[in-house]
Amino acid sequence: MKPSSGRTDNQRNNKFETIICPDEDKIEIPRSFIDEWKHELLKKQHTRITTADKSSIISLCLTDEEGFIYSARMLAEVFGFEKPTKVILDYNISNDEFQMTVIATIDHSNRPTTFETIINPSERNIHIPIDFYQKWERELNQLTYGQIVCNDTSVPVYFQFKDTDKVMFGNDICYTFGLKKPTKVRLEYTITNNQFSLTFIESFDDQSNASTEVFEEGLNDDESDEGTIILDNVEEDEDSDEPQDDVQNLNNQEAVDADEEPIEWNTIVTTSMAKLSKNQVLHFPKALSRGVLSQATFLDLISEDIDFHYRCPIHTSERSQNMGAIEKFIADGWYAYMLNQRPRPGDTFIFQLFPDTFELFVTLQRRN
Repeated sequence: MKPSSGRTDNQRNNKFETIICPDEDKIEIPRSFIDEWKHELLKKQHTRITTADKSSIISLCLTDEEGFIYSARMLAEVFGFEKPTKVILDYNISNDEFQMTVIATIDHSNRPTTFETIINPSERNIHIPIDFYQKWERELNQLTYGQIVCNDTSVPVYFQFKDTDKVMFGNDICYTFGLKKPTKVRLEYTITNNQFSLTFIESFDDQSNASTEVFEEGLNDDESDEGTIILDNVEEDEDSDEPQDDVQNLNNQEAVDADEEPIEWNTIVTTSMAKLSKNQVLHFPKALSRGVLSQATFLDLISEDIDFHYRCPIHTSERSQNMGAIEKFIADGWYAYMLNQRPRPGDTFIFQLFPDTFELFVTLQRRN
């Protein structure tokens, strides 16, 4: 059959360059490559990446606008990548696989990880210096959210990156850290899950003498970081399916608080949930959001059926912030699991949450 591009296989470019990051899930497929091979790729849910001595099965996710390979974490483990690694993937249609060639390891040590900024109780936004953003653009855009951490306390934040204004914001930052005046702080970017470690510098009554500054010790001006830009627009979907509160043990609040028994519930897959062209999130029953998950920041999503394990940040729905933050959900890890399982309407998810370890086991029961 003639390819959709109108060119023969030999005339089409079958290679592209991208980056595999051990701390991320998605590997971007360039738009130009998708346009060339969309007809063939849409026939597949899974294919394989190989080198001379190793091989790994991967999942493909294609939409009209973008395409991704899952999962970078798994590939990094299989091929021994401890740092972000630039690779060339060569599509071999006859063998239905991508041949991988490693180009170089990307070293973060030449980029600044720290900057000073102001947290002001009377303002919504915390400003990120433009030059810091430019050096970490690809990593910051992996997720739409992050965390600010101080000692053993963490607060979720969200990002907004406009042309001339790069900011993060979160409703609970000043309340959680007890800030009543504008305060100069130092934020250290730890990259994984967009986490920033917080150090307080000084507080003052106004910002006239305050500035935002990037610390660039050890950075050479001629150092640059190349790679594909990956935008992960994982957001809470206002129309997404929310779970029924048909959860075992939730009426036994004593058992839940004592972390003695697993909490179980089932969710039937709807047509909207099965639509994987958009990022899917998993909303938790409100009784869990108000109770055992009210202060939780992460949980481990585990499926023994497909040997799946993903540490998921727990998010609070923005629409519930004014109602006591009672709606909780997970995003990236759940979407990766959905892409692996590809549920159909009428299938059933069986959940089992262990409150003492914050492990959430999920099993997909196919409809007969």
